[in-house]
Amino acid sequence: MGVLLTARELEKSFASRVLFRGLNFGVTSGARIGLIGANGAGKSTLLRILAGQIPPDAGEVIRQRGLRVAMMEQEARFAPGASVESAVQQGAVDLGDDVYDPDVHKRIEVVLSRLKLADLRDHSVDSLSGGWRRRVQLGAALAGAPDLLLMDEPTNHLDTESILWLEDFLSSSSLSIVLISHDRLFLARTANFILELDSRYENGLLMMQGELSEFLERKAERLAGLSERERRRANLLRRETEWLRRGAKARQTKQRARQEQAAELADEVAQLKRLNRRQRMQLKFGSAQIDEDRAPEKLIVAEQLGISRGDRELVRGLDLIINSRSRIGLLGPNGCGKSTLIRVLLGELPATTGKIKWAERFRATHFEQGRDTLNLNLSAIRNVAPDGDSVVIGDKSINAKAYLSKFLFTPEQAVLPAQQLSGGERARLRLAQTLLEPSPLLVLDEPTNDLDFETLEVLEEALEDFQGAVLLVSHDRAFLDAVCDEIWAFATPMAPQLVRYASYFQWELARELTLTAASHELASADRPGSREGAGPQTKSKVSYKDKFEFENMESKIQSAESELQALTQAAEAAPPTKSAEAWQKVEKAQAEIEKLYARWAELEARIKS
Repeated sequence: MGVLLTARELEKSFASRVLFRGLNFGVTSGARIGLIGANGAGKSTLLRILAGQIPPDAGEVIRQRGLRVAMMEQEARFAPGASVESAVQQGAVDLGDDVYDPDVHKRIEVVLSRLKLADLRDHSVDSLSGGWRRRVQLGAALAGAPDLLLMDEPTNHLDTESILWLEDFLSSSSLSIVLISHDRLFLARTANFILELDSRYENGLLMMQGELSEFLERKAERLAGLSERERRRANLLRRETEWLRRGAKARQTKQRARQEQAAELADEVAQLKRLNRRQRMQLKFGSAQIDEDRAPEKLIVAEQLGISRGDRELVRGLDLIINSRSRIGLLGPNGCGKSTLIRVLLGELPATTGKIKWAERFRATHFEQGRDTLNLNLSAIRNVAPDGDSVVIGDKSINAKAYLSKFLFTPEQAVLPAQQLSGGERARLRLAQTLLEPSPLLVLDEPTNDLDFETLEVLEEALEDFQGAVLLVSHDRAFLDAVCDEIWAFATPMAPQLVRYASYFQWELARELTLTAASHELASADRPGSREGAGPQTKSKVSYKDKFEFENMESKIQSAESELQALTQAAEAAPPTKSAEAWQKVEKAQAEIEKLYARWAELEARIKS
């Protein structure tokens, strides 16, 4: 396994703040490295240094001779009016290739075909959706046949179907990759190394081979070890300090040596405290308390709801109840009408057909996808306190800067215009605004964009403790599954019907089942004698045993899913010594369920053929 690139003693500062210092790591052939870290840790900056776009303040990046590196930026940038073909060709030109060279031309055609862009080659990139623009951006990166692909938030602007496609593409690719992503499921399915930037680690980073779940377990052990070391060294420092204060009877040279050791120990304890100290965002959504003995109040009731915009039908015949305990996720491709449906349910837009009934004195708190309520020209403090220096939480008034500090804003950041804040900081500022609007229904439209792992975890915990209802749109599938207890998904891309699922993963399995059945039908249609007019049709024989298995498969899957749930609960409660074994059982049960679904699809295809 060759080393493609080595980073040595890298250091970079932004303004007066040190992003990282003394970073040392390597990228080997075939590695798919997930680069993670808190907002502002310097991930994008590090990626740009590796790409050679900006220099480090100190240190160096040593590249294998002739190494070809391609970079996918967070935001796709193309020449004005560029066609899909010319945009992809530009990727090869950027790495020094001649697009008129027959071999390069053939490579570009393969990329266009592989990414399903060939039929769009003459289309303007500007006319494409965010997901297809991202695909063109990937095509441009691959057109140069890079040895190393750097990707900054590749799932940004992608809907769930596109993310699943990208997961499959990267997982089956032999490319070496370094990618930044806050999408935990995407990282778990694509990365085989994890590198985290974090000043708590001795060298500013922690890099481990393995999947994200393994990394998180070992990281927890590492940080626990640091905490334990801090406790022990602090106790030793206390004993040494007491000894010195007593003026113990000893030779002068020995006492001087103890004093020097105590000073070194004090420095070590201070360093450990700094490494172990991590301020955590404080998040608590306010709502009316729910009486557990009362039936849930119906906040919104939609009956035979239909929504059209122009000549396009977005929603048809939807019956939906949102009560005071609902946790509903909306799932569908970009442009299918999720945000429009939310605005209709909130009474901000009219429905085309059907009716909606709202609870008396109904109100909702709406976290909108574009974060439109943020005034980018105003400071963070003026966005939460327009007319003074305090905000009101419940019946208490607190200082606005103190309030923003709960969302990890420093006093200096609090007075910066919002347009100077990073994407993650703007997301936290919008959450700070949202908490000032308590209501029985939280409507969250893509709240997870730009949020780091720790902030996502805090947000999940806050929503778990929230006493009201949640209506959520998110392409972060792990977040969606953790927060919601039911998913309403558009039946097929751009279809106006919505179908209810118990969880995101049930939707994903149903999708796989549908795709498998469709592929079986296609294969059956392509067999000799299966086409109309091609001769007598021979109906495949299905045994009684197969029919019996098919009829009982649904209950068998339900039983397996119940067992999986029990195993998952047992694994979560297992002591550390039994944790690995317990999670192995969970993985085995999950694999068995996937086999059952695949067998179900196979039997269904045979019976219906």
